[in-house]
Amino acid sequence: MAEVARSGGTGNAPAHEILLYGWLGAGAADEPHRPQDSNDAIVVRTDDRGPDISRAFRIGTLEVATVTGGRVDIEPLPAAHQWRGVVLGYLVSGRLTVEQGGHVVELGAGDFAFYTGAQRYRITAPGAHEYLVVRIPTAAIALRHSMFADIVATDLSATPSAGVLRAILAELASPRMRPTVAATAHLGDAVVAAAHAVIADARPAGSAQAMSLFTSLVIWLEGHLGETDLSADRVAEAHFLSVRHVRRVFSAHGTTVSALIRQRRLERIRDDLVDPRHARTPVHTIAERWGMPDAAVFSRAFSRQYGTSPRKYRALYLLQGQAGADWAPPTPVVVSAEDAVADATVEEVA
Repeated sequence: MAEVARSGGTGNAPAHEILLYGWLGAGAADEPHRPQDSNDAIVVRTDDRGPDISRAFRIGTLEVATVTGGRVDIEPLPAAHQWRGVVLGYLVSGRLTVEQGGHVVELGAGDFAFYTGAQRYRITAPGAHEYLVVRIPTAAIALRHSMFADIVATDLSATPSAGVLRAILAELASPRMRPTVAATAHLGDAVVAAAHAVIADARPAGSAQAMSLFTSLVIWLEGHLGETDLSADRVAEAHFLSVRHVRRVFSAHGTTVSALIRQRRLERIRDDLVDPRHARTPVHTIAERWGMPDAAVFSRAFSRQYGTSPRKYRALYLLQGQAGADWAPPTPVVVSAEDAVADATVEEVA
């Protein structure tokens, strides 16, 4: 993979344009031209009918899709509301170029690059290609755009952790990959962890100290998740810091104390739900053990993060592999405006 200089347009542009709406959202593979959904709309300039989504599935909170196509020139539709997380693209075959933020990188088979829907981008391919797209929500990557703005659309192949991330992406791109219910969330964690490693390797010198404090605070939180009064105040008191400084450290990494506590608690509860050692432990007991005693709040938060209720999630795991079992990776639920406001209020308080 090599970074290339930005080039101007050529006189040999693709023949026509296609608009695709919500093309990586739920049901996009079956209904790619949905004019009623203006989210994630992209403009595709192509010589044929445009890209196809040959496979799509979820691993934890991450969306994964394999896209095949020919010669294309793709940009987001300016008027559309774009998904604002981190996108990790892995080229399975062919050649492809990613442009964003003044950077341009040319990918060959086996190469990957980061970009984001929070800023305009451009993706071009001169011919037949297969491309794996992994969309990582902001809450999962816990990084603001400013923390990785220097590495979007850049060559990361020389970073020490690149081989680890490349191996995971290659496995996800394999047609044989059919993640089990028990493994999906863990696979999502593995992708995020490997992505974090590559981003850390690629960061400029001098950012390690800020990362070290954030990591220390997160490690402390991990050891106190079962305490219901866990908060920014508790973190600050335990580390002899001001509450404002603690909030600033978490904000610099694109999250809040309350959001990270909720995410980590849900991850631990999820792990226990599919652990055979806890098969007979009631769901509410597991939730209480990890600091979420309110059944309604817990159930809503779990369903939002994992796409189904905690009881159904456990049932899917228990049924998995049995004769006649019929399951599919869960999809996210719709969050009401009232819930969104409530969550925002909670995060402000913490």
